[in-house]
Amino acid sequence: MKKTIVAIGGGEIGRVKILSDGTAVQTELETLPIDEFMVHETGKNNPNLLFIGTASFDKNSYFDIVKRYFGECLKCHVLEPLKLIDSELSFDEIKRKIFEADIIYVGGGDTTFMLNLWREKGVDRLLMDAYNKGCVLSGISAGAVCWFEYYDNSEDIDNIEKLDVAAGLGLIKGFAVPHFNQLTDDFKKRLTNLLKRKHISGLAIDNCAAVVVHNDDISFISSRSGCSVSQIPSMK
Repeated sequence: MKKTIVAIGGGEIGRVKILSDGTAVQTELETLPIDEFMVHETGKNNPNLLFIGTASFDKNSYFDIVKRYFGECLKCHVLEPLKLIDSELSFDEIKRKIFEADIIYVGGGDTTFMLNLWREKGVDRLLMDAYNKGCVLSGISAGAVCWFEYYDNSEDIDNIEKLDVAAGLGLIKGFAVPHFNQLTDDFKKRLTNLLKRKHISGLAIDNCAAVVVHNDDISFISSRSGCSVSQIPSMK
């Protein structure tokens, strides 16, 4: 059974963004080639895609973007999202929704909040079971780093004092940080020093780049020139 994870550092998928002057613009489809690859990995023309938006507090507006993008652009059958906040879904109902999916796409937001709720409801175990059954696990930002052993749990990348390492689901070895090409040099330096002190190594994932895991093999893909995945701390 082929087991696949596609962990995307960041990027836009066509949301409407309000500029400082109040103008509304639709963003580019920055991760489209990566997402096309992800859909292809299912081996199906119209795979079932389940969106989990726990990290963004189950916002309907996020799901609307995902549904339009994956449904219209990528021809997925987008299932009703798995909403866990203030939810009365039973464990069996959650299991049914997860096992119905060919792709699970986890959105960005608050990684620590998401993982705490997943563990409370047993979603972490169900996702691992789905992975072992051949479901493609994927996600962006928080939805990417959650699959790793470790991630940084600072609530705000500008708040350096809160920077620390927290435990992810452990399906990919090591540490991961998203949006690496958008981080300040100061943050990168402090993050590198933190990892050195803790004797942890991992991967820095740019926006428009992704880590791909096939069983135990790891490779990297990108949807934009100059965007990549690099080792952190650097071995140079």
